[in-house]
Amino acid sequence: MTKVAVTCTHLIRDIDGYRQSFADAGLDLVLPDVPGQELAGDELVAAMDGIVGVVAGDDQFTDEVMAQLPDLKVISKWGIGLDGIDLPRAADRGITVTNTPGMFGHEVAEQGLGYLFALVRGIVDVDREVRAGGWPKPVGRSIGALSAMVLGLGDVGKTLSTKLQALGVTVSGSDPSPAAAEFGATNGIAIGDAATLAQEVDVVMITAPLNNATRGMVDAAFIGAMKPGSWLINVGRGPIVVGSAVADAVESGHLAGAALDVFEIEPLVDERIRNLPNMILGSHNASNTYEACHRTHERAIANLIDNLP
Repeated sequence: MTKVAVTCTHLIRDIDGYRQSFADAGLDLVLPDVPGQELAGDELVAAMDGIVGVVAGDDQFTDEVMAQLPDLKVISKWGIGLDGIDLPRAADRGITVTNTPGMFGHEVAEQGLGYLFALVRGIVDVDREVRAGGWPKPVGRSIGALSAMVLGLGDVGKTLSTKLQALGVTVSGSDPSPAAAEFGATNGIAIGDAATLAQEVDVVMITAPLNNATRGMVDAAFIGAMKPGSWLINVGRGPIVVGSAVADAVESGHLAGAALDVFEIEPLVDERIRNLPNMILGSHNASNTYEACHRTHERAIANLIDNLP
């Protein structure tokens, strides 16, 4: 039988509902131990021994790893981000790589909105102070009075933009794709340079993928040019934002606050970020709803089975 593996922790959690799909396709299912969020290096090589196809999470399929996996023919990525896979070298090695776009645009957008409400109304800080015996009355901002720039106008960014507009937020966006320009023209959203737009808005919300153009893009210079007293929210990819620069800006008061669902290194190890006030910290969990996970499970499994040799 053809051996396939699942290393995506969300699917491993729910695997009992999907074992039959693998059995019906005549596949021998292997579930490696994934102690954290992902596998990399020697751990990933060991887990992929004899594996022909895998439903992968955020595992790091580097060229060095794939060179040691002669049997591997299909990587079905659970989710959108392919930054952990060396795509050119996978193609050179005859490995088919798929992902699952359009599966959780609403869910990640909803998480971004949740962070926005929590930041501008001080919800998390009030909760902490009340639990400590206080009774604070912070002055917040009305959502409909705000302006926001959405960095990255793929499925998540487009969905977030329309939800923001429904709340009365003035929305601009930054994305180099022709589709983004068309979306902006159709929906009354100004499209422009991210660093320029960031100087003019109350909130910068990041939904972009990680690539060579976006890695480290939101650095000290970018944040320093943002409007004083503005907020930063990242539900895109962690390495887009330089964490130390965010911490400096929050600590100095240049940023009124920040919400980070993702980080440069995960799980978060930066004690300074952990202990700063006016920051809300997530656990790379924006897409993790019952509905989104099950629709993505089905798509990722189908992608795997359809592309096996």
